[in-house]
Amino acid sequence: MTTDLSAPIRRSAWQARRGHAPWPRATQVLLLLTGALLGLITFAGVLSMPDLPYHPARDLELRATYDTYRETGVPLLKENGTGSWYGSVEGTGLTRAAGDDDPGSYLVASWMSHLTGSDSPYPGLRWAMALLCALPLLILPLTVARVFRRARAGYAMLLLPPVTWLVNKGTVLVGTEYGLSDQVAVTRVYALYGMAASMLFLNLVLLTYVATRRLGLRALVALSVLFVVLASASNLLRSLSGVGVALAVGVLWWLNWSRGRLRLVVAAGAGLVAVAGAMVLPGLFMDRVDDARNPLLSEAAESLPSAHGTWHPLYLGLSYPQPITGAPSEFGITWSDEFGWAKAREVDPDVLVASAEYDAIMKDLYLDQVREKPVAAMRLYLAKGLYVLKHFAAMIVLVVIGYLIAWQRPGPHRRLMGAATAIALPTLLFGLVPTVLVMPMLYYYSELVAGLGLLSAVALGGLVWGFTTLPAFVRSSERRRLASRDPAIVTAGERALSVVVPSRNGAEVLPETLATLAGELSANDEVIVVENGSTDDTAAVLQEISESWAHPCSLVVTSSEPGLGNALRTGVSASAGRRLLLTADDLPFGLTDLVAFRELPPDVVVAIGSKAHPGSRVARSRTRTLQSRVFRWLRSAMLHSSVGDSQGTIWVDGPWARSFASVSRETGLMWTVELVLAAEQQGHAVWEAPVELRPSHDASTSRFRFRDAWIGVREIWQLALRKDDYSAESYPTIGAVLSGRGT
Repeated sequence: MTTDLSAPIRRSAWQARRGHAPWPRATQVLLLLTGALLGLITFAGVLSMPDLPYHPARDLELRATYDTYRETGVPLLKENGTGSWYGSVEGTGLTRAAGDDDPGSYLVASWMSHLTGSDSPYPGLRWAMALLCALPLLILPLTVARVFRRARAGYAMLLLPPVTWLVNKGTVLVGTEYGLSDQVAVTRVYALYGMAASMLFLNLVLLTYVATRRLGLRALVALSVLFVVLASASNLLRSLSGVGVALAVGVLWWLNWSRGRLRLVVAAGAGLVAVAGAMVLPGLFMDRVDDARNPLLSEAAESLPSAHGTWHPLYLGLSYPQPITGAPSEFGITWSDEFGWAKAREVDPDVLVASAEYDAIMKDLYLDQVREKPVAAMRLYLAKGLYVLKHFAAMIVLVVIGYLIAWQRPGPHRRLMGAATAIALPTLLFGLVPTVLVMPMLYYYSELVAGLGLLSAVALGGLVWGFTTLPAFVRSSERRRLASRDPAIVTAGERALSVVVPSRNGAEVLPETLATLAGELSANDEVIVVENGSTDDTAAVLQEISESWAHPCSLVVTSSEPGLGNALRTGVSASAGRRLLLTADDLPFGLTDLVAFRELPPDVVVAIGSKAHPGSRVARSRTRTLQSRVFRWLRSAMLHSSVGDSQGTIWVDGPWARSFASVSRETGLMWTVELVLAAEQQGHAVWEAPVELRPSHDASTSRFRFRDAWIGVREIWQLALRKDDYSAESYPTIGAVLSGRGT
């Protein structure tokens, strides 16, 4: 009987492909389902929250804008005399609304009216807020898993909401302070700041995900444009908050540009171009808004400022710590818009609040105070910075611990952890500007909570991955000591081929099987039969065959505890072959697998007689086919295995197999799965060879039980938790032993 070997499939080993090649689809599906679960819970949680009204002045502005949009269909308009008390001029008619550099949430509220049909802007804002909170969580598990090249780091994101609740003042929402309040910020953080933070968090997660992939030039350019657009959206939600995202585009260029002298120049240039684009696009967008609303504006609206100034909040920022602790400021300034207006009107009683003239007056007032008391100003800004660090101390501790533990493990994850940090850093640094120069309040933490949210997610993934891999590194040292106790493990072996045949109640098939093998093997080969817990007369049959054995190859008969894994471990440990064939006592493939194996290159460490090979001739029942597909999907999802069939016959390097057997754990059917896992984790390519299944082998009805399925899932999960054991180890192969490199 011959078998077609024209297209043997070589499966790339996990470590060989874990740089930039895609993960097994099943693993990605599970991680995406994890993200979907997180997103769904978050989405439902935000929707269940009550309306979170804006600060009183902004609330009036929002409602006036919303009502006018429902009447006119044109955004960012209001009736003069309505809205905030500092956003009106003399006269009647329509004027500009929300002219404070943060029009994004007002636009979203207006647009959402088409979906909600509500008289209030807040239902639409709640739906939009729920969506923005949920979106980054959809890909966060996959992103963190790709950073550490371990799915468990992604599954750890299920712990992120409760961890966030512990380290961020009682909110389970990641990357935003939406809904929080304290004694200083008595109005709960509303959508204007919550949406800005969630949008930033989404951008940072997307950037980190993209950083885990190798990009070509076209993809890099296209994604850079996308992130400029997203940064522009952040700038519309909160003035300049997208600057950090735009700068992080340079990180993508740094990661993907070929090494050379121009690498830093290209990365810096890309970041600066992205920043310029993110600054220009909002202006272009607002020009289009102006085209729609200018025809409706009254003449008096021309004198209304289109944006609040820079120096008013800086001047009021000198009131610290008065709004925080109640203690008076060294500068005698009170945290109140009215206080600032009054000071400006002392200079010019007719000045229009938020006008260019008003901003110039506030600039002079601010600089005069700083020049007069420079040391006090330095102490004040330092105190604000320390206050911010204290506020986020728990999150910072989590990040530091997670990074330290993960960094102790060598590997490519270090580079990606550094990339995630570099992506978050510009946003974090920019987030210190309003909190230090103005006031460390919940409303101004948008950038900080978004950046720390990303780093907390990465740190939590690193923490879980680091703690679960620590036992692997400890165990690997002990396992190497166990493997080195027996010198036979690392010897080349006295036999060319050892055929290991486990048998339980195989009295009827063993005579024919052993006769078939004996007719194929030479005097330099051996057959090892391992009886494991038979209840028939298998032992007696083997005794009789052994006594009458007259074939050139050697026959070794031994026994083990019940369980296929116990039998295979016993047989492998007793072997002396340079190459091993692990088969079954009924030879399910006849000799087609052996014929195929002998055609493989001599340096193959592990090969499988695979029913999943397209060249195999296998007739199986629908039930067994379904079982095999489910089992394959589980191995792909949980073990990252690219092997189609891990439970066929095995062709394996002798020294490597004996090393594995000395430290293997499985006692039953999962022993060969454990063997394949060890090979893939150590970077060995696992081959799959075509076979022909004997017609009688699948004639019996499948005896599937749900208990068996549960046991299989549980055992695969246990293997998934231990798979790092094998990536930390390296077993000798026949080639290494013969060349004197075996250890």
